[in-house]
Amino acid sequence: MALLELVEIVAWVIAGFGLIIIILSSFDIFIRLSYLFLRKRPGHERERMELIVLRGKLTTRIIFGLDFLIASDVVLSVIVPTLEELTRLGGVVLIRVILTFLISKETQELEKVQS
Repeated sequence: MALLELVEIVAWVIAGFGLIIIILSSFDIFIRLSYLFLRKRPGHERERMELIVLRGKLTTRIIFGLDFLIASDVVLSVIVPTLEELTRLGGVVLIRVILTFLISKETQELEKVQS
């Protein structure tokens, strides 16, 4: 029983890392966006580029945080493979796949704008 409890604690710690990454990244991008909008300098095209870059950074960081959440769910589903755990794991993996697809589109858009 102690091994199961230890694995659960490790899984929660891993999930905590993922949440911290997502939360801190969100605050960071929020501060950068606030600064961008408060600056109010001319050059709308440059501001549009900065928005695209910030959106890409946030998406990348969310994906990185989701990797930790996936790792946590994998640990839990291997030890206690309940239907609820497997469903949550499938949902997180699906979100990550969608975000990866979106960030690849963001990167392509950014490359087009920079060209």
